[in-house]
Amino acid sequence: MKRLREFTLSLVALALATAPVLAQTGTVTGTVQDASGRPLAGAQVSIEGTTIGGLSSDAGRYLLNNVPVGNHDITVVMLGYTGMTESVSVQAGETAVRDFVLQLTALSMDEIVVTATGEQRRREIGNAIAKIETSMLTEVAPVTSFQELLQGRASGVSVIPSDGTVGTGARIRIRGISSATLSPDPLVYVDGIRVNSGSPALGGDQYIGGGEPSFFNDLNPEEIESIEIVKGPSAATLYGTQAANGVIWITTKRGTEGPPRWNIWIEQGLSQDPAEYPGIYYSQGRGANGRTRLCLPMHQAMGQCTIEQLYTRNLLTEPEYSPIKDGHRQQYGAQVSGGNTVRYFVSAEWENETGVVQMPRISREFLYEERGTDVIPDEQLYPNELNKVNLRANLSADVRENMDLNVSMGVVKSDLYLPQTGDNLEGIYGTAIFGTANPEAPSPFGFAPPDQNFAHIVWRENDRFINSGRLNWRPTDFVTAHATVGLDYTGYSDESFNAPGQGCAICGQQRQGIRAIDSFTQYKYSVDLGSSANFDITDRISSRTSIGAQYNEDLLEGTLNSAAVFPPGGQSIDAGATKNSGEITVETKTVGSYLEQQLGWNDRVYVTGAIRVDQNSAFGEGFEAAWYPKASVSFIALDNPDAGWINSLRLRGAFGQSGLQPDANAALRFLLPVTSSILVGDQTTSRPSVTIGGLGNIELRPERSTEYEGGFDATVLDNRVDIQFTYYNKSTTDALVNRELPGSLGATQTRVENLGEVMNQGVEVSLDARIIEREDLSWSVAITGAKNSNELIELGEGVTPLQGFGYKQAVGFPLYGLWWPRLESWEDGNGDGIIVPSEVVVSDTAVFNGSTIPTQNLQVGTSLSLWSGRIEVGGLLDYQGGYVSHNVNTLFQCAFVQNCRDLNDPNAPLEAQAKAVAGSRAFGAYAEDASFLKVREAHIRLNTPAAWAQRIGARSASLILTGRNLYTHTNFTSWDPEVNTSGASTDGPNYNFVQAGQLRAFMLRVNLGY
Repeated sequence: MKRLREFTLSLVALALATAPVLAQTGTVTGTVQDASGRPLAGAQVSIEGTTIGGLSSDAGRYLLNNVPVGNHDITVVMLGYTGMTESVSVQAGETAVRDFVLQLTALSMDEIVVTATGEQRRREIGNAIAKIETSMLTEVAPVTSFQELLQGRASGVSVIPSDGTVGTGARIRIRGISSATLSPDPLVYVDGIRVNSGSPALGGDQYIGGGEPSFFNDLNPEEIESIEIVKGPSAATLYGTQAANGVIWITTKRGTEGPPRWNIWIEQGLSQDPAEYPGIYYSQGRGANGRTRLCLPMHQAMGQCTIEQLYTRNLLTEPEYSPIKDGHRQQYGAQVSGGNTVRYFVSAEWENETGVVQMPRISREFLYEERGTDVIPDEQLYPNELNKVNLRANLSADVRENMDLNVSMGVVKSDLYLPQTGDNLEGIYGTAIFGTANPEAPSPFGFAPPDQNFAHIVWRENDRFINSGRLNWRPTDFVTAHATVGLDYTGYSDESFNAPGQGCAICGQQRQGIRAIDSFTQYKYSVDLGSSANFDITDRISSRTSIGAQYNEDLLEGTLNSAAVFPPGGQSIDAGATKNSGEITVETKTVGSYLEQQLGWNDRVYVTGAIRVDQNSAFGEGFEAAWYPKASVSFIALDNPDAGWINSLRLRGAFGQSGLQPDANAALRFLLPVTSSILVGDQTTSRPSVTIGGLGNIELRPERSTEYEGGFDATVLDNRVDIQFTYYNKSTTDALVNRELPGSLGATQTRVENLGEVMNQGVEVSLDARIIEREDLSWSVAITGAKNSNELIELGEGVTPLQGFGYKQAVGFPLYGLWWPRLESWEDGNGDGIIVPSEVVVSDTAVFNGSTIPTQNLQVGTSLSLWSGRIEVGGLLDYQGGYVSHNVNTLFQCAFVQNCRDLNDPNAPLEAQAKAVAGSRAFGAYAEDASFLKVREAHIRLNTPAAWAQRIGARSASLILTGRNLYTHTNFTSWDPEVNTSGASTDGPNYNFVQAGQLRAFMLRVNLGY
């Protein structure tokens, strides 16, 4: 913490100590409007060759101060409109006026995007970059987290949630999975520095059965100006090792010149569980001995018993027993920006959300009597709750005429309580679904009842500081340089507590009391130095040369402490009779540099070549450095906005390499401490000793991904339709594999080696159409789609397929594919309407059931504006397909608990009976097509007239009603295909098992501008 405080104070002091060095300057002002004359708010206005710029106001007006005397080119860029550049002459102490009228288009060749070497125009880049403008999106879309901000907004980007529990994360996958052993997460940058985006699993006493929080969601969508997604190695080469899975570049909001401008928002909402949970069944009958027993239709068909009565109930829908109620969400925030020589943006937000899992009434009544009190802790009554505070202060200052400084400071404080769900004896959903409808059973629940489950409290406390500073220097007219330094500090603790005398009676020592505290601190240091020289070689040929170097250091430190068996009233770890402790330290460092050369011809053709070299502390001693080349070409075949049919056409192609580093200790030979039992005389005693933790590999090197991509961008039909198409082929060689070692070595069982190869290829398409464009009415549609093919090409000679529960890494098949014996055929041979075991045929061995990661996605978004923008209506459809989900919910009910309808009800469909009968021998019978179509988002916004807002002293006011996950169409037979027990941290094993589905949410929001 001391280093953190010193770092933060130094940034603040540097920002506040800057003073402007003024030369002869003037002012430039004007308006930005669309073709109908409507003012455009949020347009980016900048003076080329300088860092002077700002955003247009709600009235479309911009103001640029301290502009040097002389002639300048002013460029205006706004997402959804064609960029525009005009010349202006600035006189000392005077104000020059220049107005702009922008034409609608979703794809602008002159749009500014961020690259590893700095800002460039889209026309200069030979690869695809997706850009999401979030500053207005958060006001209308039902977005509560960063993962929801990404979902369905960029082709080739899959957001795979774990479940609907409040606070749990999602996996972000860009262009498939490239590694069988390493994390497929993309790199994430915030304001130029690498930040923590992992999803550390909850284990030990903090295990909740599936689903983990993600540090992705620490980021507040309200603070973000834009998100740019660099999709693969062809574009991410210069970001170095760890960029093979793509890069997400986040730019937070900045202050603009002018008086203080306030934005205030208030949001209230409710969430519901739309799942149709299955009932539980009990077919009661009598055996040959006359005793009452479970008598399934197949038992009766085989002459084992006679059915007397079929009982059914649903503990998740019965009011007294159901733990599912409506959840509640509230959010309050304010932002202010402004300034002159020193510009500021300050934001503060508090949000609270309670999930749909709450202690049922019958459990409360039982505990009142058992504990002799009517007071139950809130953490037990409402075991799923998120409290989060986000603070941000961004400062921009003109140090001198050719130098400026930007400082970003973000703070996150959150407390998240998580309920017991999923693959867990305490699981709230499992104990109900795997219960019994037998009226004579002592308890209807399958495992621990809710009054015991809710006693086990699990929570995560998180404190995070993301601080960065960037100094831009322009020593000459054609040379720019920058230096960026930053630190992302994350301090979090995963904790659990179960008071003695409470909790699960079948869970070991839990009812005797448990307490666990796992505390971690993570430091991510970033240093980025770079310089670019831009000049014209001739009137037609331009040159841009860039050099740079980066240093990144990641440090994780943790302590793990737990205790069990407590005296009455004991709560601290010291009070436990048995204690365990441990610690962890992981550190990696990377040093890299790059050189890039770009040549342009006539502002129509751009050819780029670059090289990146990295050294990383996780590489083996025998491997010196990783070299990553890159090349691209961009050809503007047509650029005529005034043409009728085809207005612009750009052809592009790119090649590049990037890598993934091994785990920090994979290359090292190291020992692990253990406690050994030694016989001394006739007594056994424990002694400290060591064992080999890893053999190491001095030749270990990073995985290397090589990608080729090509495509085109086109604007057609009088600038009304924009089309983007990309094909990519990515091959990952030197893939890391855990090779099994002979037991005769007497060491560890495996060693990490560079043996494998993985292929990903696919296409990405996007189409934006402005169907109606009138002052009083406009309608637009945006479509994005992608298809990916993934295959393990090579695993290494002599290496057997890597496998886990239900998945296998097998050559010729997708990574993390689902492998189980499956139901081959069935037949009701005697026509009695009942399937018995002899009438089904199952495979002898595990076979490939399908990919567990969506391979196809299609999103359709629409926006309708009525009465000159007074009313706005929009929505988003989300389709995911080409994959299977393992429905372990029904499998477990039928094959093991035998309480599913398909086994108990003689009127169940024959195919369902066959799956139920075969389930215990063929888990693959429940590998189901998980394709779905969801109404992901819908909103309606009412913008009040300015005169109405002025009555409350505001410059603008709006009211927005939004909804999320409103409807799902799928052939998947369980409640939600988007449930995945593997959580947010890994891609396997993948199975759908007794967790909450995606929640349906409704929110009402008020926005006020001052």
